[in-house]
Amino acid sequence: MKKLTKKFTHSCSLDCYDLCKFDVYRKGKRVTKIMGSTDNAFTKGIICSKGRKHVDRLYSKDRIKTPLLKVGDDWKEITFEEAVKLVGEKLTALKAAHGSQSVIHYAESGAGGVLKGIEDIFFNFYGGITTTTGSTCWGAGSQAQKYDFGDRRSSDIDDIFNGKTIILWGRNPYNTSIHLYERVLQAKKKGIRVVIVDPRVNESARAADLHISPNPSTDGALAMAVTKLLIEERGVDTSYTEAHIHGYEEYREYLEGLSMDYLLEETGVSKEEVETLTHIIVQGGVSCFLGYGMQKYTNGGNSIRAIDALMAISKNIGREGAGVFYSNRVYPSLLNTDPYGSKTYSVNSRTFQVTEFVDYINRMTEAAEDPIKAIFISKCNPLNQYPNLNESIAAFEKIEFKVCIDGFMTDTAKYCDLIIPSTNTLESEDIIYSSMHSPYLLYNERIVEPEDELMDEYFFFQKLALEMGMEEYPQVDKRTYIGRILEPVGLTIEDLKSKSINLSRGEVAWEDMAFPTPSGKIEIYSESAKEEGQSPIPIYIPSLKRSEEFPLRLISPHFKNSLFSQHYRERDGLSRLYVGRENIRSYTEGERVSLSSKYGRIECTIHLDETLGEDMVYMYAGWNHKHGNPNFLTYNGSSEMGGQVTYYDTFVKIG
Repeated sequence: MKKLTKKFTHSCSLDCYDLCKFDVYRKGKRVTKIMGSTDNAFTKGIICSKGRKHVDRLYSKDRIKTPLLKVGDDWKEITFEEAVKLVGEKLTALKAAHGSQSVIHYAESGAGGVLKGIEDIFFNFYGGITTTTGSTCWGAGSQAQKYDFGDRRSSDIDDIFNGKTIILWGRNPYNTSIHLYERVLQAKKKGIRVVIVDPRVNESARAADLHISPNPSTDGALAMAVTKLLIEERGVDTSYTEAHIHGYEEYREYLEGLSMDYLLEETGVSKEEVETLTHIIVQGGVSCFLGYGMQKYTNGGNSIRAIDALMAISKNIGREGAGVFYSNRVYPSLLNTDPYGSKTYSVNSRTFQVTEFVDYINRMTEAAEDPIKAIFISKCNPLNQYPNLNESIAAFEKIEFKVCIDGFMTDTAKYCDLIIPSTNTLESEDIIYSSMHSPYLLYNERIVEPEDELMDEYFFFQKLALEMGMEEYPQVDKRTYIGRILEPVGLTIEDLKSKSINLSRGEVAWEDMAFPTPSGKIEIYSESAKEEGQSPIPIYIPSLKRSEEFPLRLISPHFKNSLFSQHYRERDGLSRLYVGRENIRSYTEGERVSLSSKYGRIECTIHLDETLGEDMVYMYAGWNHKHGNPNFLTYNGSSEMGGQVTYYDTFVKIG
């Protein structure tokens, strides 16, 4: 009998700006292909190679499908029932002896979906545990925009066609946001100017009409130079600033105290370039997209705040074809993501900042009171992505009981005591949204069955709750649970199946110029920042500088064909270091070299990037340990706000 091909609705679970909607095709019981949905106004039938790789990962020969228990130096297969019993006994004993806060759950967004985060609900019912604050991704910029606007919003992506200029400030959509890049190319054909601000000539630069290359970590100084010139030579609409901006005068006075020569020297940008950028911005109609790399410095939050201030003073907020876009937080405040009230049971919760992982674990594993005894890892690979990996791994190994929920033997999983296999996104029913750019709330059908139902975290933690006698834990089917999540917005699963749902507040961010800040205005002067020990206005803080011993700043941008470490697993060879002409003189292209910092040393191959200067090098993020991971070299410092890891304040030497 001929097998029929069926089409299913799904969407990409990767932690990406775009949240692509998929049409997934299954023949018999096997997924055959993934295509971009043509009925979604954001996706428009286009997806990247990472999205298509969900099928490769689903059927990979390296997938873990049975729980693995470490016995000595070997792995022993156990059943899911045995894994549930083992985890249940361990958690019960730890809670009785040390309290539920002796357990850490560390999760990121490596696998999207509301129910992919069901562990948070479980650990609330468990009594509350230890979790992290801060970020390895976007923390400083998120906090900055909270101070400035009260929230993070982005306009509809197609609003760029209503403007005059697109600025990609530290943003490289060619690698990280295929739908924004496609629209940038379309906009350019329509005569809309494209400006790129980035220390390196990134892959999106081919679309640029103007490329400005400030020194790394000086984006804030550049924004201040432009704002200073705008105020002093172009003039400002004071009726506008009085109506919509809190703190304009205080910021103007601060800029008066900064000399233009100083700002130009810091940025390495010419006065002519500043004048050109100022001329472009004062014309209005500027859509400015901010990348996350520029806030991975000690001064990262203030850099974002300075750009926000520039866009506000130039009247590029709340208008058609204009805005400053960092992320797009729509659904966390609209959905009921805790429909069974788990937080009321979370009485022992505590936190520590992720940048302090090493010190915190070293201290708390030895503590006489309230020690750390266990860690659960889900949706992430911290021993690949944490900075200062040598010390991070050493600290991690001190934890008594380590559990990783994953489908592959990642760099983190191999250091754990128990690995619990998880489903591929195509094996899980869920709803999903992004807080980065895409404004859609989407439904993911389960397309194929997992080999064991308990590979789905939703059912594993239900079973674990039963094992541990958690009477309050919701033992309901997925559709009932999802239905409760959707109740506040009056939607059902059938609504999400039949159409793309966009609940964002209009096509233009902040069009009503009403901001959820204490003043109700854009806050260049933020009392909230002041109360939290920050400067109330954006200030320029020079970041760390290179030394004679380590003269090269290392940055680690995102690779086009992998989301962090997820798609590097199958790659062979060593990681690749890109350097300018001056730094390759003693080497041949592709030569194996040693790269070191004060935190560690790796082996990699060296490659020429003609556009780089002599004091900066880069490696893409995501390389595994076996390749030579740059995070063995990176600095585990913190940004001045938001607890962002300052990866880009890392300095290295070759040889």
